[in-house]
Amino acid sequence: MINRITNKSGMALVIVLVMSMFLLVIAVSYIRGNAQNRPINERHFERAQADFLGQGVVQFAAMKFKKRPAEFYYAYRAMRAGLGDAAMRAYLSDDTTLNGEFTDQVNQRYEYSTQMQLITNKLYETDGIRIQVTVNQLSETGTVVLTRVQEHVIEAIRRPL
Repeated sequence: MINRITNKSGMALVIVLVMSMFLLVIAVSYIRGNAQNRPINERHFERAQADFLGQGVVQFAAMKFKKRPAEFYYAYRAMRAGLGDAAMRAYLSDDTTLNGEFTDQVNQRYEYSTQMQLITNKLYETDGIRIQVTVNQLSETGTVVLTRVQEHVIEAIRRPL
């Protein structure tokens, strides 16, 4: 009777060791998987941050156009007429909310630039303003690490003068 009890105690010890090994293997594979996914997750975060910055700048450009459309039309027509792009540069490039640099809380540097273009459709007598914002994430040395582009089109109906 005493031998039966010890045999059962030894079997319980073997079962506990096998289960412990099984849990150890699962834990190691989980930790290894997380260690490999962390750099990928950080890149997703950086892309999302650049996308949100680009979307915000697109909204600023759309608001600027909606509040003062005549300035854009004047600058675009002057550029198309061959009078130079000084008016378009003044409208876009000199505006620090549409073009500039941004440094986030962890010292990641981003630079962004905005382009606007008039798209006309003579058949339907409509215009579209294409706003394109390019966001570049810069390394510490100033080289481009990541580039994201956000684009938005504002549609407008032409009215006779």
